[in-house]
Amino acid sequence: MDLSQSIIDSIPVIIVSGKIDASTSKDLDAALNALIDQNKTRLVIDMEKVEYLSSSGLRVLMAAQNRLRKMKGNLMLISLQPFVKEVFVITGANRLFAVYQSQAEAINSLKS
Repeated sequence: MDLSQSIIDSIPVIIVSGKIDASTSKDLDAALNALIDQNKTRLVIDMEKVEYLSSSGLRVLMAAQNRLRKMKGNLMLISLQPFVKEVFVITGANRLFAVYQSQAEAINSLKS
């Protein structure tokens, strides 16, 4: 798994590629918690290049979302691949996250 970050309109965007599994989810967890610890309450995760998401990875995303909601924040997901989207639907986690097709769509939703 590879992680990179950018800032769009003061919103951190984490770009993830590869597999999010038991061994790599720790890196994603660390990156998300570092941003949350800096009081970044609105985060976007670009998952266009994620080819696999395990239950460990899903737990990391859900934990970050729970932490952000306590801070009146939100974790938004963009560009889910069909397999990854299926994991969210099967587990019911799709009801916990705002999912968008693009970075622009997610960022614009924060402006309204």
